[in-house]
Amino acid sequence: MNRKDSFKIIIIFDNKCVNEGYLSGFGFSALIYNKLSNTYLLFDTGGDGGVLLHNIRNAGVDPTQIAKVIVSHNHYDHAGGLASVYTQNPHIKLYIPHAIKKYKRNYPEAEVVMHTELEEIDEAVFVSGQFGTSIKEQALFCKTTRDTFVLLVGCTHPGLEQFIMKARQMGKIEAVIGGFHGFRKLSYLKGIDFIGACHCTSYMHQIHSKFPEQFKKVCVGDYFLF
Repeated sequence: MNRKDSFKIIIIFDNKCVNEGYLSGFGFSALIYNKLSNTYLLFDTGGDGGVLLHNIRNAGVDPTQIAKVIVSHNHYDHAGGLASVYTQNPHIKLYIPHAIKKYKRNYPEAEVVMHTELEEIDEAVFVSGQFGTSIKEQALFCKTTRDTFVLLVGCTHPGLEQFIMKARQMGKIEAVIGGFHGFRKLSYLKGIDFIGACHCTSYMHQIHSKFPEQFKKVCVGDYFLF
């Protein structure tokens, strides 16, 4: 890894495309190696714990190395693999939107931290705080040494633009990766160099057509340095 790189982000679970040796499944998960803190973090856990653990190991990481798990929202395709990670590492730290109460009960040995507002959870890594009404959701902001941000999102049920606006209060967004759901306010993507739409994104073709140079195809097993 180049000394200027702050994060290595591995697509560890998705249903769009997959590299050889990895498995596909419905949902999303990204494994983050934070070079600044020498820490592995897992953003979302896909919908199948067996597939998730297989892919983590195939990426050369032991699941017990993962120190922190961030759950974007309480849908099975983003939280379904969490129980398997917990079995491997019951004392893990879990970061959950504040409105979701069941995690402390379901994972009693874990340290469960519940958020409503923006908060730094690892060096240069921030949870956005929860957004939305019926579905509470949070995103992850990773600040590079270049003072740019990598935005990781789950399904963006509250609207991707909400997370983009929040991140832009902190600085320039270099990349956004994850599921965009029904997002179609494409002007909000202007100025973002890396657009990694995957999982539940409805308007993939339109995003690709409007931002052909910035659009990046992301598959399970791909990794990116920021």
